[in-house]
Amino acid sequence: MAYKLVHYINQFFAGIGGEDKADVSPEVRDGIVGPGMAFKAAFNGEAEIVATFICGDNYCANHLDDVAAHMVETVKAYGADGLIAGPAFNAGRYGTACGAVCAAVAKELQLPVVSGMYRESPGVDLYRKEVTIVETADSARGMGKAVPAMAAVMLKLLKGEEIADPEAAGVFPKGIRKNMFYEQPGAERAVQMLIKKLSGEAFRTEYP
Repeated sequence: MAYKLVHYINQFFAGIGGEDKADVSPEVRDGIVGPGMAFKAAFNGEAEIVATFICGDNYCANHLDDVAAHMVETVKAYGADGLIAGPAFNAGRYGTACGAVCAAVAKELQLPVVSGMYRESPGVDLYRKEVTIVETADSARGMGKAVPAMAAVMLKLLKGEEIADPEAAGVFPKGIRKNMFYEQPGAERAVQMLIKKLSGEAFRTEYP
């Protein structure tokens, strides 16, 4: 059986309008709206969007707590297994809204949540520690890459798999550090990194 998801989008991606419609209040529609079709293809039958939560950017910015609480109730009402929000790209209010609703669902329901944002979006700094955020391009031109990446990360979380390497998954690190065990002593690994650095070769620190 496919996992059930709620999808959050703003008034623009819902086809309601642009800034002139940014004050529209929350609306929940059964099934897929807008970019949800791309997610349907990316999930390949393993997950389905059972409802789409739509809210204007201005309305959400001015009623953030209320919208987040409404989202929690919506996810519960549909018996969803998780929430996917956006992608918001570099839209500041949209990214903040995606982060807020995802953080609320993660905290209140302990369910997987995934969003997608450009690295300079304020939503990244505000919510990266609480929400799994996939790095995207700065505009909707990057939709073709953002959706499959977000879908892949969501499926891993739904299956209880850990995002062991956030960088490889294209996810912003949450700042969680874990002890790791290696066959080589730390001194040897450090010298190898130093040699690569001196030689101009690519290397990756173990403690970013």
